[in-house]
Amino acid sequence: MTLSQDVSTPTVMDILRQSTQDLHNDAEGQDFQKSLGSGTVNVPSYCNYLAQLYMMHSHLNKLLEGAAGDPRVSRVLKPYHLDCRCLERDLAHFHHDPAGIEPLASTSKIMDDLTAISLESPCGLLGALYVLEGSTNGAKFMAKNLRKGLNLPEESGASYFDRYGDVQRQNWLKFKEDMIACNFSPDECRELVKSARRMFQAFFEIGREL
Repeated sequence: MTLSQDVSTPTVMDILRQSTQDLHNDAEGQDFQKSLGSGTVNVPSYCNYLAQLYMMHSHLNKLLEGAAGDPRVSRVLKPYHLDCRCLERDLAHFHHDPAGIEPLASTSKIMDDLTAISLESPCGLLGALYVLEGSTNGAKFMAKNLRKGLNLPEESGASYFDRYGDVQRQNWLKFKEDMIACNFSPDECRELVKSARRMFQAFFEIGREL
């Protein structure tokens, strides 16, 4: 199955988008996320947010690497999905040591839930990755606003939000292509949707806690 398949047949990407739109809207409408997107977030909260992202990404990365024996995971997962150097560079800009980061309650909860997902259905982790990769579509504009609002240099402080640079669209199209080519079963699609919805909910909860 390819991206050029019959448009009357919903792809897994269609299913994920349609099944998470409500939570996507809720997360974007959350006060913290709006301040982040406009570049008006206060620095302490922003630093804490970067720290929570680092913990969440690092945890998911370990789970995805552990699930690489699943052919669907190995097909979709790329080395750049596991690269946290932008977050490390952004944290270093604010003199934050990743080793000293404490998780919020909501961050601990999503990490526990991701662990449970990995045990029940390893390929379900790709639903969480879908949310993180999908966020890169609008994050470039967020990076621009954060650099302006927080007076940040181009190379650090907000580099995570523009982590793929000029190849962002290329990476996103490849992710979509590989996900569709996996030919997930209806049950697997339900697991992907469950994981994606949980990730969107986590962003809302983390923003609310901050």
